[in-house]
Amino acid sequence: MTSFDPLADKAYAVRLADLGETREVIASEDIYNDQGTLLIKKGMPVNKKMSERIIRFKLLRPIESSIDVTGSVGARELFRDIHSVLEQWAPLQTMHANLGLETTLKQLSMLLAKYPVLRQKLTVMQEQMQALYRQTLAVTWLSMAIGSQMKLDKAQLEECFLAALAHDFGMMHIDPAVLEKKEKLSAPEWRQIQAHTVIGKTLVENIPGMNPRVARIVVEHHERCDGTGYPAGKFSDRLTKESQIIALSDSVVSVYLNRYEKSGRTIRDLMPFIQVNSESHFYECYAALVAVLKQGMLTEISFITNDNVTKQLEHLVSKNDTLNYLLSALENVVTEVGQENEHRFLQSARTILTQVMKTVRGSGILDEGYIRWIKQVSIDKIESAYREAADVLIMLEEMEWHLTRTIKILDNFLDQSTAIENSDKETMRARLIHSKSDAKQEHQSETVVDEKFVIN
Repeated sequence: MTSFDPLADKAYAVRLADLGETREVIASEDIYNDQGTLLIKKGMPVNKKMSERIIRFKLLRPIESSIDVTGSVGARELFRDIHSVLEQWAPLQTMHANLGLETTLKQLSMLLAKYPVLRQKLTVMQEQMQALYRQTLAVTWLSMAIGSQMKLDKAQLEECFLAALAHDFGMMHIDPAVLEKKEKLSAPEWRQIQAHTVIGKTLVENIPGMNPRVARIVVEHHERCDGTGYPAGKFSDRLTKESQIIALSDSVVSVYLNRYEKSGRTIRDLMPFIQVNSESHFYECYAALVAVLKQGMLTEISFITNDNVTKQLEHLVSKNDTLNYLLSALENVVTEVGQENEHRFLQSARTILTQVMKTVRGSGILDEGYIRWIKQVSIDKIESAYREAADVLIMLEEMEWHLTRTIKILDNFLDQSTAIENSDKETMRARLIHSKSDAKQEHQSETVVDEKFVIN
C-alpha cells in the first residue's frame, strides 16, 4: 500500500491553493517547513501564487491544520446539501420521511461545528470534486438511516455519521492525474487509489478532538466479511459494525450511481444486488438496509420490456451457462487444494463460493427447469414475469462478478502457496486461465466492472 506523509503532501496543498482563487483561504498560523524556515505568515492568503512555497518543502505541521477557509461548509449547508441529494431521488425522500429521520439529521449535522478541519475538507470536496461530494452525502445519509434502523446508541450513530462524511477524504490527497485517468489503471495506480483508506485514517487521527474510533471506521470501509477487502483483508471477526454499515452503503450508492442510474435501472433494482451480497457485510446491516429501502414505495416496473425482452433474456441464458461453468471449474480447484490449507486467499475463495452456492440453492435460478421457463417467458412475452426475470438477471451478473474475482484470488493463492507441488499448480492455473478466458469473452461487450473490492 502506498505510504502517505501528511507533512509532505502536495496534492491537497495544491487543492487548497486552487480554492484560494475562488474564496478566501487564509493561513491561520505561521507556516514553517520542517527545517524551521517561515514559508507563509499568519493572515496571508493561500492561493496559486503562494502554492510554490508550500509544495517545495516538507512542512512542520499538516497544511490543513494551518488554514482557515471563509464560508466553509457548516451544519446548515450540510443539512441543505443532503436534502438536495434526497430530492434527486424521490424514493430516498420518501424513506427519509417514513423513517422520521429529519430530527436525527439536524442533530448529527450540528457535529460539524466541533471540527473545522472536517468543514474545510468538505468545502474542498464540494468545490473541486462535486461528484464525490454528492456520493459522500448519499453514503452519509444511507449510513445514518441504516444505523438508526439498527438502533445504534447516540455515540455509535455520531461516530458512524462522522466517519461516513470522512470516508473518502483520502481521495483528495491522491494525484489528480490518477483519479482522472480514463484508461485502465496500472497495478501501482490501483494501489494509489486503494491507499485512500489509510490516508483517510491518518487524516482523521490528526483532527483535534475526534474520537479514535472514527479513524478505525474510515480505514475499514472497504473491508469485507469474506476477507477480500482492503487495506488489511480482514475477516468479519475483526471488523466494526459501523465500518460495515458504511462499506455496505458505499457499495450500494456506488453501484447505483456508476452502473444502474446510467443504464436506466432504478433503486428497486438494487434489491437483487443486495440479496447476492447479503453476507459480504454483517447480515444485520443487510437486513437493516432492506428495511430502509422498503420504506421508499419502490416501483415494481421492470427494465425488461416487450421491446427488449428477447435480447435481455438471451443475455440471461448466456449468463446462466457461464455461471454453471465457472462454478464447476472453481469448485474443482478449491477441492483439489484440500480443506487443511488455511491460507487467507483460499479462505476467501471458499467463503465466496459458499455464498454463491447458497444463493443458487436458495433461488433455484440455475436449474434447467427454470431456464426453460425463462425461454418461454421470452417466446410468449409474459409481461407479469418481467420483474422476476430482471431480478434474476441482476443476481446472475453479480454472482459472475464474484466468481471472476475468485479466479483472481485463487491465482494469487497459487503464486504464494508453498504447500502445493509445481506440477499441480500448473494444472490448476491452466484451469483458472481457461475459466478467466471464458469469463472475459462474456464481458467483451459489457461495461467493465467496478474493481474496488478486488483483493490485493
